[in-house]
Amino acid sequence: MPTKQQEATSGRCKAMTKAGGSCSAPAIRGENFCYLHSDPGRAAQLGRMGGMGNRHVYENDGKEVSPPQTASDVKNLLAYAMAEIRAGKMDPKLGTTLGYLGTSLLKAIETSDIEQRLERLEATNELKNAD
Repeated sequence: MPTKQQEATSGRCKAMTKAGGSCSAPAIRGENFCYLHSDPGRAAQLGRMGGMGNRHVYENDGKEVSPPQTASDVKNLLAYAMAEIRAGKMDPKLGTTLGYLGTSLLKAIETSDIEQRLERLEATNELKNAD
């Protein structure tokens, strides 16, 4: 954290902020800088501590999950993910990802089913025309 000095104002920190303004925090008694500017690594350390406090750990049972093959499988997977998120056992970001992927997979399954039905109809139609 840069600590450019400026003219002292009574009891205020002499450091400049990253934005170029003067730090408005009170200086430590007998010092020229505030609590954060007196130790440049302190702000980073406090930020790390705050970040670690906000981190959530979600349990992973480690079991292998088979990829969904049908629309029903996708429905069951999404229902399971919703229940896990509500219970606080799954990261909501993972649930969001599963939702997006589930939607894409449902569209792909639907398209694949339509293609297969069309191929069967065309094959049936060719057999009728050949007779």
